[in-house]
Amino acid sequence: MYRIGKISLLVLLAIIFSAVISPLRADVRDLYCFLQANTTDVRVEVWEEDRRGNKGQLIWRGIVRPGKRQRINSRTGNIRYASSVYVKTNEPLSGDDSRSCEEGITIGVP
Repeated sequence: MYRIGKISLLVLLAIIFSAVISPLRADVRDLYCFLQANTTDVRVEVWEEDRRGNKGQLIWRGIVRPGKRQRINSRTGNIRYASSVYVKTNEPLSGDDSRSCEEGITIGVP
């Protein structure tokens, strides 16, 4: 009888522990994504998107090569980016695209 009580107590504690941990784990989002160039080198600038949907802090600037992926870490889960295929000239970047940046999705840049 003592052994059954001990086992019941352990099972009850395990259920309570899992009930407390499960909601915490469910709210955790992986706030990163990847940029991937399709056919040519692409110069890209990425900003964190603020609450109003505007450009916030610049979080990455560089060149994405075809077949390679560039990891972008986001604090909010939303980014804005602009790009140009004219890597060697000082051409302005085009586009001001807003995208979700969560759970390792891949964003293709032209």
